[in-house]
Amino acid sequence: MQTPAGFVIEDGVFFADDWMQVIFNPSFPYRFMHMMTACFLTSAFLIAGVSAWRARLGVDGPATLMVMKTGVLMAAVLTPLQIFIGDLHGLNTLQHQPAKIAAMEAVWTTERGAAFTLIGLPDEETRSTRYAIKIPYAASLILTHSADGEVKGLNEYEGQHPPVAMVFWSFRVMLGMGMLMLLVSWWTALQFLRGRALGRWQLLALSAMTFSGWVATLAGWYVTEIGRQPWIIYGLVTSAEVAADHASATLTGTLLGYLGLYVFLLISYIQALRYLASKPAQSLSLLPDSFLPERKSQPATGDAH
Repeated sequence: MQTPAGFVIEDGVFFADDWMQVIFNPSFPYRFMHMMTACFLTSAFLIAGVSAWRARLGVDGPATLMVMKTGVLMAAVLTPLQIFIGDLHGLNTLQHQPAKIAAMEAVWTTERGAAFTLIGLPDEETRSTRYAIKIPYAASLILTHSADGEVKGLNEYEGQHPPVAMVFWSFRVMLGMGMLMLLVSWWTALQFLRGRALGRWQLLALSAMTFSGWVATLAGWYVTEIGRQPWIIYGLVTSAEVAADHASATLTGTLLGYLGLYVFLLISYIQALRYLASKPAQSLSLLPDSFLPERKSQPATGDAH
């Protein structure tokens, strides 16, 4: 769908010609590694954040410190690795989906030495980014690894590029979360490696980052799927060509139903997680108390030195 390969078209019908090429298409290794690392990172920050929350509430059990250390150290190693994989993934996307890259960077016209726009308001009507704050040459450096590298603009893909604002901001949410994850994981990992307990602000930072991996992953999928538009199979079949002819009321009702369900599931999950994170370890066991040996709690909190 993103970088189709291993197929033939006969009378307008797609047939798989080489399943190895279909599966191991040009973007497969980058997408697979990027997503798998994102899953581990999401888990690392979840367990570290919940453990920090328990430590802040004073309900930490004997495993809390070990779990927190595991999550923090995993995150400290995986976050820079994810940034490196993301760079490789971006170069692959530049090769196969340059219109997506142009939308991510809000580059309106092809240019050399393109600046990276930190923030701004992309405006497709005026073909410009209002109130843009830019870093000179940075986009060319990131995308071509050369300060004078050429970055193709959206003018090259008139009518064949995705909605710019959504892709632009989704990418920055993902990137911003990645930078925060790197900062918090290294800050707390360094404290652990020095043999010191985490201070109040470090525990608070970890707690705040509990769902950071999920937010970054969701934003990344927005970049991937919205950035593919207007194609459903990139470069071959547009979304408009396969859209079913349904009444607007049907589409609206279905969309609202899905949104309502996912909001309900998300709220339920967060509430269940909060409930479990606020309970003492002994009270969470499903076994009768007589089966549970007494254990001394190892505190996960302490003043930073």
